[in-house]
Order: sequence, then structure tokens, then C-alpha cells
Amino acid sequence: MDAGWLLEELLKIYSPPHGEGELAKFLHSFLRQYVADVWIDEAGNVVAVKGRGEPVVWLHAHMDTVPGPLPVRREGSVLWGRGAVDDKGPLVSYVKAFLETEPRGTLVLALVTAEEDDSAGTEALLRGGPPRPAHVYVGEPTDLHVAYAYRGGAKVYIELTSRGGHASSPIYGNIVEELFGVYQEVKQRLGHAEKFDSFTVTPTVVQCGDAPNKVPTRCVMILDVRIPLDKTCADVAAALPPAARLATCTNPAAASPTSPAARALVRALLRLGIEPKLSRKWGTADFNLLISLTKSIAAFGPGDPKYAHTEDEHIDIRQVETAAAALKMAVEELR
Repeated sequence: MDAGWLLEELLKIYSPPHGEGELAKFLHSFLRQYVADVWIDEAGNVVAVKGRGEPVVWLHAHMDTVPGPLPVRREGSVLWGRGAVDDKGPLVSYVKAFLETEPRGTLVLALVTAEEDDSAGTEALLRGGPPRPAHVYVGEPTDLHVAYAYRGGAKVYIELTSRGGHASSPIYGNIVEELFGVYQEVKQRLGHAEKFDSFTVTPTVVQCGDAPNKVPTRCVMILDVRIPLDKTCADVAAALPPAARLATCTNPAAASPTSPAARALVRALLRLGIEPKLSRKWGTADFNLLISLTKSIAAFGPGDPKYAHTEDEHIDIRQVETAAAALKMAVEELR
């Protein structure tokens, strides 16, 4: 399978969360050329199955990207475009591994929707669908590291209202200042610090005001909160001041770095002449949900995560191919 061609074609199809329909149809048609058992489920996920019996191994990656299309271009072995790193580069490596692997048992390819939003695709898979897995590999840009833990993630909303007023008069107060005051209070209560083992609180959306000479009547701020491994969503909820509301939350998750899935990948990397590296991820992913199915789970894929969600997303196709080769070896070893 030509990984470079497939990735370039996928990058040309814009697929924000809940807008993956065109991409799903393309992937379904592509996979039907090679396997008969492939379908699009009610959540828009593309699912393919090959082999039979035990063990059941899932190769899981997400089709959606963060919003904001980018020009697609190729220079040598490097491709630029929205999702090159997160998550279409990893997805292509998982597709390639799926097609080229001869599994001992059942191999499931699950290409899911809305990971960058509400994980609707993975939530649907948790409720039912393909055979339940003994081992899961989650396609994420880990730079070929074997990731075994992810912090939790929450969205916190701050919404303030006022009667408004003329900007020239100070007597009304200003909810813009109050909004940032609540933000600072959330940071203080959670003990925000730029460390893996601490809460991190990052404002991502601010909507306030509709005229330059008018005190706003409504202000909204959305905070992205990341949760350390030893804390939970309940800790976030308990710490919030009255003006802040917990909208969504996913608990942190950690598997063993010596799980069968992780060990198989480590051995595969060694066979490829690559020094294996284990990592814990600062972000949150479908890994946090899939760990409920099995503790033999690892996140793995090509792409430097520092370019994820940036205007400079790019990936080397050679690393996509290396990731696929490692996955093939790992899956064929698992029992």
C-alpha cells in the first residue's frame, strides 16, 4: 500500500468533528478493495474486520481533525496539511498495518469520529459493534514512543451577565474584568502549574462584547483543564467557584508500561533498529475510554506531537511507514 498517496488523498478531505462523512465514504470504498467485512456504523465510524478467533486486537484511530483547513502540499517525503500529525498520519499507518498483517486471531480496524470533540465514535464502539478486544493500539502522534498513560481532560464554562452601560461611565462595573478574575480563581483553586503531575488550566475561547463603546452584557470563557493521573473529574468539580461550570470531563487513564500490547511494540521497535521510548501524554485521547475494554493497551503512531493542532502540521511519510511496520510485527506476535 502506498502510504504517501493515501495520506495525501485524506488530507485533501476536510474532516472536522462530526463532519467526517466524506472521509468515511472514501475510506470505506478504499478498504472494500481489500477486505469484504467493512462497514460504516450508526456513529459514522468505519470498521473493518479480518481473521477469526482469539486474540482480538483493535487498531483504533480517529478520522476527525481540529477545525481549520490548511493547504496540502508535499515536498519529498514530507506532507503538510490539517491532520497530517493528528490524526491522519497515524490513521494511515494503522490502515497499512491492518491490510498487511496476518493476525493470529481477529484484527479489527476502527476509524472513529469526533475524538477532537465528544468522542461520539468511540462511545458508540463501547456500547457494541465489533468483537471485544484483548489488546488495543490507539493511533496518536507519539513520535514512535509507546505511550501508556494520558491525563484527564475537562471543559469548564464561565458565563457572566450584566445590565451593560456606556463605556465612559465606571459606575456599572465591567464583567470583562470579573471574567478574568474568575479564571484566575479557577487556576488558584486547582493549583495550576505547567507540570505533568499538576492541573493545567488554559483559556481557549473568550466571547465578550459587541461594541467598542459599550460595557458587555454577556461574557463567556471556556477553559481547557487537564487532570493529573492522581486526580479525577470529581476533584475538578469540587474545586470550581460558583461562577464556573463543569461542562464535560474525562478521567485520566494509565495502563502498565509492561502490558502485552506495550511489550510487543517495544520488541517490534528493537527489531527495526529503533530505541524504544516509553511516554506519558499531557493530553487526553480515546485511550482514556478504551482502557475500560482492556488493560493491554498502548497509544502509538508517527508524527511529532508538538505540531499537532498548529498551522504547521507536517509529517514524514517514512515515519508513517515505520509505524505501520512496527504495528504489523506487534499484532502478529500477540496471543
